[in-house]
Amino acid sequence: MRSCVALLALALATHATAGEPDALAAKAGEFRAQIQARHLAPEGVLLYRVDLDTIASDIATGAYPEHADGPTFTGLFAGAACARAEATDAAASVEARADAALALAGLELQMRVTGVQGLLARNVRRAPPRAGVSGEWHAGQGEYAGWYWRGDVSQDQYANGLVPAVGLCRRLFPERARRLAVDAASHLLANDFELTDPDGERTRFGDLSWRSGLGFNSIAQLTSYAIVSLAAELAPDQKRFRDTRDRLRDHYRVVARAGLTNLRVLGITNHSNDLMAFDLYRVLLPLARETGDPAEADLRYGLWRAWLRVRQDRNAYFDLVFCSLEPGACDAGLLARARDQLARFPLEKRSLGSNHAALGIPTRLLPGRKWKRLAREIVPIELRPASSFEWKSSPYRIYAHANPNSEYTGLDYLVAYWLYASVCSTRDDCRPSDSSESAHAPIEGLGAIPW
Repeated sequence: MRSCVALLALALATHATAGEPDALAAKAGEFRAQIQARHLAPEGVLLYRVDLDTIASDIATGAYPEHADGPTFTGLFAGAACARAEATDAAASVEARADAALALAGLELQMRVTGVQGLLARNVRRAPPRAGVSGEWHAGQGEYAGWYWRGDVSQDQYANGLVPAVGLCRRLFPERARRLAVDAASHLLANDFELTDPDGERTRFGDLSWRSGLGFNSIAQLTSYAIVSLAAELAPDQKRFRDTRDRLRDHYRVVARAGLTNLRVLGITNHSNDLMAFDLYRVLLPLARETGDPAEADLRYGLWRAWLRVRQDRNAYFDLVFCSLEPGACDAGLLARARDQLARFPLEKRSLGSNHAALGIPTRLLPGRKWKRLAREIVPIELRPASSFEWKSSPYRIYAHANPNSEYTGLDYLVAYWLYASVCSTRDDCRPSDSSESAHAPIEGLGAIPW
């Protein structure tokens, strides 16, 4: 029965057209229902990949999947739900607020279970980790006795999880956002801007200082600047955060030096870095505009450089973040391109391996990162293998192993669709495209580049 339902859902998603006014919203409802049914722990932690055969018992016993990016998905869900709550009708806003409140609880759990102020766990579970499982696992203490958490957190979980949750939820949940920001910023100030595990050692990818990557790691520097800036705004009584923000900006010039957030060498790049950049700019630029932060010009420059570098990838989420921050430079064609991609986004999120129709696409002679074979041209989104989060995965991918019992959340669709709905609530040119070819057409009418 489950396979029949999945096939029907896939057929509906594949044949949904941009001309159907409610098709995108209906798909969002399906993805949210899947999250509520089997991807959300009672404590609010988002389980971004589950085994369909065991997930019911896993949730009942607390044997949550032992993955490495819990705060990323939990925080993104919280932030996206908060953004939805502020940009929708009353009934949907109640639903979105409930989603955000629960996901914030999950993020708070992932931070407090470590026993170290401001240190996130990569993941948590109520059952002991299995023998031989990867990762550095710790037993919870005190009020979290009986919990187990995975250490060695990286900057990704802060840039993609904590910052969006705090930045997008700070108006609806000001006190909870304040505590998260203050704790994270306090951790950075106490540990020389390094994420530090309970043993006193810096985590492998935990250098968020101005020295990171010999001073060239823009993502790390923007992440620490975002955390401290949020703390400075949400805890105005604590002068240390304002002073630190100003020192990072004016003395160490972390924002001015962060204009290039990712590199492409012979087509090889880290798409995960692009996601971090856009999640950071989505929070940092509005915050700078609200507070009169002198870093606004440098942040805007960084956003433009980031988007001009990735616009060839036809990434709907990146396009929509850009449109939300630079509406004057976003034309109807760019919005139609994003809508077309959302219309084609498959509802099926199981790991079914390579799509037979994609196997005939010519591949590059030079492989991508981790020696993966990639297509020469953008692969249509409906032909790409399922990904835990589409917007941080290569749009040129073809090959993947099949694991039909493994299912991802569809959160990637939700964060993009809810942002699309928010952007379109302020415009009158969000009309369906006249042709499916618009998804592959060049963008016309781009506003003047501001430098």
